[in-house]
Amino acid sequence: MKKFFISVAAGILFGSFWLSSCNKKDDLTSDAVTDYLNLEKGKYILYRYDSLRFVDFDQFDTMVTYQAKEVVEDATTDNQGRNGWRIVRYIRDWTDTAEDNWQPILTYAITPSDRNIEMSENSLRAIKLVGPITNGYSWHGNGFYPERPYEVNYDFDNDQNIQTWDYTYHDVGTTLNLNGKDYENTISVTQVADSANVPISQTITGYKNLWTESYAKGIGLVYKEVAVWQWQGATGTQSGYYTGFGITMSILDHN
Repeated sequence: MKKFFISVAAGILFGSFWLSSCNKKDDLTSDAVTDYLNLEKGKYILYRYDSLRFVDFDQFDTMVTYQAKEVVEDATTDNQGRNGWRIVRYIRDWTDTAEDNWQPILTYAITPSDRNIEMSENSLRAIKLVGPITNGYSWHGNGFYPERPYEVNYDFDNDQNIQTWDYTYHDVGTTLNLNGKDYENTISVTQVADSANVPISQTITGYKNLWTESYAKGIGLVYKEVAVWQWQGATGTQSGYYTGFGITMSILDHN
C-alpha cells in the first residue's frame, strides 16, 4: 500500500510546528477559535448520522442511518488542571421519536483555550482548531497521537504517519446548506484527502483516507465526513475484502 507521508519523528515535528505557528500568528488576526463552539451545559446538536458498514463477509459497503445527538453534559478539569467540557454522543434509529430510546455510544472531552481547541476521545488527543483562522493555514493536529493508533481494531496501514496529517483551513466564511437549512459564517478543516484504486478493482489493493469537518460560528460542528478504509485485493482463492471505518454527520437542529 502507498505510504502517505514521509516518516518523521512526531515529537520533533510537532514541536517545530508549534514554534512556527506561534511566530506566524503575530502577523495575522482572525476570529477566536472558541467562537466556533457553543460550550455550555445542556447545549446540544442533533445530526443525521450515517455509519459506514461492510457486509457480506466485508465484500460490499453500505450506509446505515441514525439520529445522533451530542450533548454538553458538564464542565470538567483534566489532570493538568485545565478546564474543559464533557460531551456525550447519543444515537437512536432514524425514524424513532421516543426520548427514552437515546443510547450513549461515545464520551469525549473538549479543552478550549485562546490558542486552540483540543479534543480527547478514546485516549487520543487532537488539536481540532488553531488560530489564526484563515484559508490555507495548516497544523499537525494529530501530533500527540501514538504510532498506528487504529491497528488494534483494523487490518490496514491507513494510520501510518497519522501524526503528520496536515489539518488545513478552507472555505472560511462560507454559508453551508445542510439538510435544507443555511448555516452562515462556517469554516472547514480537512485533515487528509488521499486515495488509490478508487473505484475498487477486485484484485488490486486500494484505500481511501478522507477526514473533513465544518464548524459554524456560535454553533459548533455542523458537518463531518470520515472515510478511513482499505480494500485488500483478492489473491488466488482468497476473496478481496474491506477493512476500516467511516461516518458522515450533518446537522439537523441545535439549541
